[in-house]
Amino acid sequence: MKFLSLLKSNDREFKKNLIFFFLAYFLVIFNYPLVRASTTSLFFEAFGAKSTPAAWAWAVVFLSLSVFLCNRLQKKQSVQVVFAVASIISAVIFLAGSMSLFSSNKFFAYFSFIWKEICIVIQVHLLLGYANNYFNKHDFRILVGPVGAIGSLGGIFGGLLTTSLSASGGTILVLQTGVAFVILPIVFFLQTQKINNVTTDQKSPVASLDSPDLKKYVFYICGMVALAQFIINIADFKFNLAFEAAVPTSDLRTAYLGNIYTWTNGLTFIFQFLILPFVLLRVSERSLHLFIPLTYLLCIAALMVAPQIGLVPVAALYIYFKAADYSFFSAGKEILYQPLKGPQKFGAKYLTDMLVYRSSKALIAVVLIYLQSSFILDIMMMGFLCLWLIIVVKLFGLHRKLFH
Repeated sequence: MKFLSLLKSNDREFKKNLIFFFLAYFLVIFNYPLVRASTTSLFFEAFGAKSTPAAWAWAVVFLSLSVFLCNRLQKKQSVQVVFAVASIISAVIFLAGSMSLFSSNKFFAYFSFIWKEICIVIQVHLLLGYANNYFNKHDFRILVGPVGAIGSLGGIFGGLLTTSLSASGGTILVLQTGVAFVILPIVFFLQTQKINNVTTDQKSPVASLDSPDLKKYVFYICGMVALAQFIINIADFKFNLAFEAAVPTSDLRTAYLGNIYTWTNGLTFIFQFLILPFVLLRVSERSLHLFIPLTYLLCIAALMVAPQIGLVPVAALYIYFKAADYSFFSAGKEILYQPLKGPQKFGAKYLTDMLVYRSSKALIAVVLIYLQSSFILDIMMMGFLCLWLIIVVKLFGLHRKLFH
């Protein structure tokens, strides 16, 4: 395997950086189920599942501010120092959230629920940004698959530990253990080589998209990204409502969520490394992009035909949506950027992965504050998926015109 050849490199500094990067990345993904399950359980205990959309909207606001501050700090400090500062701040916030259970002030339970998403985004963003700058293009392409595998395995083992600790020591022990694993990646990442030429100066993302057809092509990708976020967040909210009603106590919720994240990461691993390589070689890009919303539609239709049958079907829907988003949709989206030239590719990714991704999460969160009927949520998802299919057809019609 090409990955093994990298591990056998004669360059000791290169091997050291590779190993420490993988250890740090594994621990970051490992800690996420611990922190996510415990902060979610404490949030439900204090505020209830119906409060999650408002918290999601605030999370987008704080994430944007945090990314801005990290970028400013990175102009003066190495990415390793920025990572350490962000991780330590996150650990303090999560510890404060665990202590809020024993006081009348529930603010930190709310804020730690918001911060869990900010913490994982910043940690992963900084690690992958470092890898993109340290490893050359050829090596980075080889590492993409193993990085995904390490992440999936970290999520699986983190989910299993979450369930085990919750059963034996409760939600607070899970969160405090998660805090330890938020800090631990710092030790390994600080051992990697410093990079002095990292810059956050960016060219205007729109400037390189210099024709109406290219702008329309990127607009269709933006539409797919927005609709995918609408669907995923509605499914997440539906699961939260059913989950809160079905699982009565904080510790049981933490254990159940540990199992959910284990299954999600396990299914993602299967999709990424057993199914996706086969699909990408034998199925057209258009068919892959039609497959995703069509299977989502079938799942929702099946759930609507057999309502009121407990938490398991809703949980299964949530697991499949998440796993398909992490694997099929993520890979399919990256393929859509390939025909673009370098500056165009950056511009498209900036617009979709930064601006549209965040704004669509905030928009659907605000909508869910006011629309919480299960039937209305199902109809919304069906409508969004039909629109998604229309966009796929139009996008690949334009794809043929531009790139064939």
